[in-house]
Amino acid sequence: MEEKVVIITPCFNENTTVISFLKNVESVIEKLPQRFEVVVVDDCSSDHTLSLLKEFKFSSTNANLTVLELKFNVGHQAAIYQGLLYSNSLSSDKFIIMDSDGEDDPEAIADLVKFKDFDIVNVARGRRKESFSFQASYYIYRFIFKVITGKILNFGNFCMIKKKVLKTSCYTGFIHFAAHLSKQKVSSTSIVYNRLKRIDGKSKMNLTSLVHHAFKSFVEYAEELLMVFLRIFMLIIVSFMGFIGIVLYKKFFTDEAILGWASTMTVSLFTTALICIGFFVMGILLLNMISQKSQSKNEIFNKLANNEVLPSDSLKL
Repeated sequence: MEEKVVIITPCFNENTTVISFLKNVESVIEKLPQRFEVVVVDDCSSDHTLSLLKEFKFSSTNANLTVLELKFNVGHQAAIYQGLLYSNSLSSDKFIIMDSDGEDDPEAIADLVKFKDFDIVNVARGRRKESFSFQASYYIYRFIFKVITGKILNFGNFCMIKKKVLKTSCYTGFIHFAAHLSKQKVSSTSIVYNRLKRIDGKSKMNLTSLVHHAFKSFVEYAEELLMVFLRIFMLIIVSFMGFIGIVLYKKFFTDEAILGWASTMTVSLFTTALICIGFFVMGILLLNMISQKSQSKNEIFNKLANNEVLPSDSLKL
């Protein structure tokens, strides 16, 4: 029986970029023996992206295009989630997730589909084409992520997952897909491909979006982050009590003057402890938000077929 592979790609206001991307993908998959279903999730684009997708068709016989039109804009990660929800009903055990801006190299698809014994195959990023300041910030973020989580996050959304991983992702939900995958207790490996230049030459990633990206990845590890602040808090409390003991001892049991730095250090430790408590409370709230979000599995898309919108009763709000 011919193997079927599903490719899931979100897009938003990509215009002709997504068409160029699909053509690049087709130039790779038309040479492969598998059948491919390419699921494009349009995140409620406000330009001509959707109309261009309606008009596009693959010329190769082993490729089929499915377009999902979201009811409203939900963001990149949530659009991926909608693609996973739809694909959960498809008869395939290999699902490739990649971005549609051209930075993920379609040539990697040929290598990904060769893997059979791993539940997750990530496409680790080789050389990047961003500015020096962005690359420096990116490596700092990766270092902090490793310190907090113990994991190396050298990959993005580009990966291939098995059906059981897809089902897990649909059940639990996620805020940051790559960080979510790094937490899965399944067999995994990676291949390395350099990031390509965005097709239209204008990268949407900047320092501000990197900060948002980093914050979401830490939210996926909210429990681990919570434990880090709890350990810091306990260490500060022990140090604070120690300094208080020294100050009280010198004040009531010796004739020595209390050093100025001791009082300053005590106040500083107390202030830092309060800050840690604040982060701890914020972490609890984040965990609560994640728990509530994971319970929301609503499908908010219409499936386009033959250039027409199929009626959908899947909007459950």
